Amino acid sequence: MAFLHVLRQVRLDEDDQSFLCEHASELAVPDLLAWRSRCEPGFTGTVLRALARIALEDPSQFEHEVLDAPRFSLDDDEWIELADLTRGKVPPRVFDRITARRVRVEVPEEKGSAALPTDDFDLAGFLESSLDEIPPAGPGLATPIDASLAPEAIVERARNAWSPEERVMLLEWAAAHGVPRKPLVEIAVAAIRAGEIDPRLRAFVASQVGTRAAWDTHGQDVVLALLDRSAYSSLSELCALVWSAARGAPAVRGVPGRDEPQGLLSAMSAAFAASLVHVARESLVASLPARAMAALSALACLAPPTRLSRSIHDLLRAPGVAGEVLALVELNVRLVKHSSARDASFESIVAAIHCLADAGPEA
Repeated sequence: MAFLHVLRQVRLDEDDQSFLCEHASELAVPDLLAWRSRCEPGFTGTVLRALARIALEDPSQFEHEVLDAPRFSLDDDEWIELADLTRGKVPPRVFDRITARRVRVEVPEEKGSAALPTDDFDLAGFLESSLDEIPPAGPGLATPIDASLAPEAIVERARNAWSPEERVMLLEWAAAHGVPRKPLVEIAVAAIRAGEIDPRLRAFVASQVGTRAAWDTHGQDVVLALLDRSAYSSLSELCALVWSAARGAPAVRGVPGRDEPQGLLSAMSAAFAASLVHVARESLVASLPARAMAALSALACLAPPTRLSRSIHDLLRAPGVAGEVLALVELNVRLVKHSSARDASFESIVAAIHCLADAGPEA
């Protein structure tokens, strides 16, 4: 509730800050990251203490949702304070990553050697034991695969991984070594549709859709995959990761008039709107009016682009459009006529997700 009612505001006044301080222990990591992005420099101490508490109580969650957050970073003095709060109280691996002041430590490549993934993982040994290799005809040991020379094998292995951890590790390695975004996002989306709602997979997807172009291309697929699984919490956290990273980018942070990356927000809002229109249409065809009403109510929270006006208007001719469903369709038809890309906001996306979640399992 705090995230919905307080953090939806563009600016936080003293009462808002006091309320959040009193309830800091109840806030999830995405809430804390959103709160931190609204704090003035030098006034993030309460947020850092709350993050440190999560690091102490659940180091794995802290790694997944803070250290693995795509492009998310604190200021140098904040990393130093966070390190002081966790020194000697968290696993060495977690503390080392905090003191490194970055999401993950890159392992430099040496000329003539195989490229290695992050976190000191022995990828060559892993490939030797897990990939279906053809043994040599003659005697002797097989030569380990040079991972940098076999990106197709890595991608195929990620597609058919035997665990979420393996899939994410391979996807991260492929992304770091120049494999195009499209097949990697498709693999991640297919895993989500199969029910693989994993924090590290969610963080990986967020790292791949951090730009307007990425949302234009992949946003609807990502949103629909999570909506089909009714994974509203994961969808909210994914959007919070993307938004927090964009707000913290040097090209935006601290620049007057550029408090929010409006192009990215417009693309996110458009992807959500297109997904909700799709869900509403499918629900009406399947005679699921409650689900259609939930999608249409969430759509009314957004500022969809005018290019969706025809798709929304076509819902008037869908089967089962009558009564309250008809009223919601007509409302959205009127709203899209007056909407503008400039009206898109992160708060409206959060409101749409909460609207879907509040509709309950019957929707």
